[in-house]
Amino acid sequence: MCEIRLAVMSTEEGKEKYDATLKELLANRQFLARILKRFVWEFAEYPLEEIEEQYIEPGSVLVSKVGVARNQMRVEGISNEDTSMGEGTVWYDIVFRAAYPGEDGVRIGMYINVEAQNDPYPGYPLEMRAVYYAARRLSAQLKTINRNTNYGCLQKVYSIWICMNVPAYQAHTASLYHFRKRDILGHIKRDPNGYDLLNVVILRFNDNAEIQDEVLGMLQVLCSGKITREAKLERLKQYGVRVDDKIEKGVTEMGGFAEALVREAMAEGEARGEARGEVRGEARGEAKAKHKMSLNMLRDGISVETVAHYADTSVEIVRSWSQELQKN
Repeated sequence: MCEIRLAVMSTEEGKEKYDATLKELLANRQFLARILKRFVWEFAEYPLEEIEEQYIEPGSVLVSKVGVARNQMRVEGISNEDTSMGEGTVWYDIVFRAAYPGEDGVRIGMYINVEAQNDPYPGYPLEMRAVYYAARRLSAQLKTINRNTNYGCLQKVYSIWICMNVPAYQAHTASLYHFRKRDILGHIKRDPNGYDLLNVVILRFNDNAEIQDEVLGMLQVLCSGKITREAKLERLKQYGVRVDDKIEKGVTEMGGFAEALVREAMAEGEARGEARGEVRGEARGEAKAKHKMSLNMLRDGISVETVAHYADTSVEIVRSWSQELQKN
């Protein structure tokens, strides 16, 4: 029954459901705890189990849902959208609150936003969008601005971007962008907690090589479009993930949606080749349709290896087509 539903799914619907399933998986506290411990320095010294069970605030993890109306999803004062007067609405993939023990034992809270990005070339510097998301999450903490506004209540924001399918020269890197003080005249000591409120972390990887970093490798496996369901679940277990029914279900659904997207891309590519009158002989028409189909699949974030498999061509050829997209 599931296979029939996937087979008739439109490309747009399939992409939405694939993305939604990936977000639900990434929002699992096991994955979030590993991301915090590895890439958010405030949590580096704390045991993974404590981060997962104590420092990620219970019930605060909010995931954007496909087709959910505005103002209908709020958890403990957090919304997965920020709306400001005169500005557009920002939808977050995942947003939650976390807290870590300060020097005096009082827990220090922060807001964490996690975004899954499968297009490495959105047409603008991704860092700019990430800073904007972090700034909107910071400004959303203040409901009103007047002479009595207490800016001291602002809590630090981390916007963490998981970027898949990046080119080889960017692959397997992680970068932190944040505020630093530089004295222009004289020298004064200030607590960074008083001004270092906006933090952006960008994680980058692709499917083409093994990753040495354990957490980045775990994310590569989780987001991979070429690893089989069984292999993905086994690899996650090797990273110490407790594969429960929810994780297994999500991995299975992602695989099904990916297969449906591949089938749809193949059908669209063949149809376009015929509709535009490009078939002058069976061999030439098939080659052009295969090329267009592959470009569509690459735009949808499907890995080079998977495209090569379904296009029945070499990885090297598909990689050259991928380079075409990067130039345009």
